[in-house]
Amino acid sequence: MKKPWSISTTVRNPERLRSFLKVLKKLEGQEFNRKNQVKYQTLLIQEKIYKPLNISTKFRKYYEDPELSIPYKVAEKIFYAQNYEDPPMRGRQSVNPLNKLGFAIARDGIGYVKITDLGERFLEGDYDIGFIFFKSLLKLQFPNPWSADFSEKDGFNIMSLVATMRLLYKLNKKSTKRGLSKREFSIFIPTLINVNQIDKLFNKIIMEVAT
Repeated sequence: MKKPWSISTTVRNPERLRSFLKVLKKLEGQEFNRKNQVKYQTLLIQEKIYKPLNISTKFRKYYEDPELSIPYKVAEKIFYAQNYEDPPMRGRQSVNPLNKLGFAIARDGIGYVKITDLGERFLEGDYDIGFIFFKSLLKLQFPNPWSADFSEKDGFNIMSLVATMRLLYKLNKKSTKRGLSKREFSIFIPTLINVNQIDKLFNKIIMEVAT
């Protein structure tokens, strides 16, 4: 089965990404080494942006009372109580969408944590989330230098939003069918992994409509 492209679901709510980015801002200028990967995840717990599954009774008061702040030392205890096999990996997973979407650069062994210009704009008080994500997705491509998940070896050669818009343009221009239904989108778009597939996929959709 062809491997579809995707973005990490660690953070499912686009608005919530901004909260993750605000916390990462505290580490800007520092190396994103294993120590700071753990610190980042701990800060997410401290800010109540991330809530682990295993919360002991003595710490539940911090979540039951929204006005009660979590001290950093308590957040550390909550983090380590999860008994993760690879604790730093949790921080890497949480920062992954920020890297992929171009809001930040936070990679172990690659310089220091940096919030990009687009990320800084996202953090501004008057940001337009539609514009922010349009700019982000416009540049989203696979293979992605920040991820080994979707490699050229696996057939990936796509700027996902640009290719999707091109396919929709062809459909709207050459067919009575306008756009794609949600079902069609979920079937065809994630499996569009190479720009050279657009014409073939277009013909396949047209044939299905005709039948």
